[in-house]
Amino acid sequence: MNSKVYNWGILGAGHISEKFVAGLKTLENASCYAVAARDLNKAENFATQNGIQKAYGSYKEMLADDNVDVVYIGTINTLHFEHVMMCLEAGKHVLCEKPFASNYEQVILMTDKAKEKGLFLMEALWSRFLPSVNKFKNILESGKVGEPALLRADFGFKAEYKETSRLFDPKQGGGSVPDIGIYPLFLSLFLFGYPTEIKVLSEQAPTGVDMTTAVILKHKNGVISQLTSTFACNLDTEATIYGTNGKCTLKRMFHMPTDLEIVTPENKSCESFEIRCNGYEFEAEEVMQCLDNGLIESPKLTHDFSKKLIKLIDEVLEKCKL
Repeated sequence: MNSKVYNWGILGAGHISEKFVAGLKTLENASCYAVAARDLNKAENFATQNGIQKAYGSYKEMLADDNVDVVYIGTINTLHFEHVMMCLEAGKHVLCEKPFASNYEQVILMTDKAKEKGLFLMEALWSRFLPSVNKFKNILESGKVGEPALLRADFGFKAEYKETSRLFDPKQGGGSVPDIGIYPLFLSLFLFGYPTEIKVLSEQAPTGVDMTTAVILKHKNGVISQLTSTFACNLDTEATIYGTNGKCTLKRMFHMPTDLEIVTPENKSCESFEIRCNGYEFEAEEVMQCLDNGLIESPKLTHDFSKKLIKLIDEVLEKCKL
């Protein structure tokens, strides 16, 4: 029996939506059906360039289209809550780009609304579904590098400073922690659970958002996570677990992690992972598999996990101000 083909509506016609659509187009059970932007010309140009059937100059117009099965939200961070609630009220299943919302309270309201409506809702945290990331966790749990002692993960690049840039504008949810620091924080939470202790050092940009932030987390099993995010310089953007019998490194962790290296006293080995397009296809695949099975949340990225992640981000950002 062939699975249903899902008509996707893309809410927001920016760069991240373009990347998502590229991945989506590799999936046989996905149709890039519609895109909506606040400007019709922008939506039409996006549709033409990305092979999308319909373009709307209003989000509500697209949500009124009965042919739209599920919506991907790729708007700026501070609008995620508003747009998720709008989609759910319109009766649409939702995949919302990270960060899920601006704070913990908003995520509670979003997930409660999805359950009330019986609709699927998931945070678009693409790295959770990458084969290399799952293998990274499997190696940790296998004991191949011994008992874990330290996780070191970073994500940083040199960004041109502009007050109006979404990276630096607090009104657009700017700052290195919510934009890219979320990935090292996710990995730590995914591997070791919620920390028992949080230490933060941060340097702010002139707009008041964090430019560079270093986070140290202590976990109940004694593992320490050292996590860094920055817009001030280029970092290796890798993740390494150091254990009592070696280490495991995920290369290019938060860009396109396709290579994994394991080093023990006995040997050194490398493993590569194939990605069909750009990695965004895996999160879309998860959404449609869940919909096929009548689920309203993913067992791989639950509402509870997203609540813990935004709570951790909230705590880190609060400590950035001290």
